Amino acid sequence: MNRNKDSKELSLLLMMSFFIVSFLLLVSFGTKIYRNIASTQESSALSRTLSSYLHTASKMNEAGIYVEQKQGKEVLVIVDGDTGFGNRIYLQEGYLVEDFARLDDELYTDSAIRIAPTSLFEIEKVDEDLLKIRTDDGIVYISLFEGGR
Repeated sequence: MNRNKDSKELSLLLMMSFFIVSFLLLVSFGTKIYRNIASTQESSALSRTLSSYLHTASKMNEAGIYVEQKQGKEVLVIVDGDTGFGNRIYLQEGYLVEDFARLDDELYTDSAIRIAPTSLFEIEKVDEDLLKIRTDDGIVYISLFEGGR
């Protein structure tokens, strides 16, 4: 009878161990799946954010948009009306950044606001009224307005 009791206890212990190990494996796999999904969603959101940001920034002011070379960087300049100021968007240390300053000032690379990570920021003038901007996340087309240089 003692042997039967030991056998039942051993069976119960093995069953509990099986369920505990199964639960831990389930939690481990679930965590990995969640991390992968979250990473994919974050990457997708960054892509949409970068493209949307460039498109929205170009639409916020119709005074003028132009491209210039400044401090060895290709800079997209969005003029702020007749104030002499503007938003300047450029690539800095693996990030697309923006600063707001007088149009003739040097770039404020130390205080520029990071928009999103990208290793690529190429601007091509497609025709007289259209820019093609390429980043890691895709291509955005921006219309140039009358006030642009």
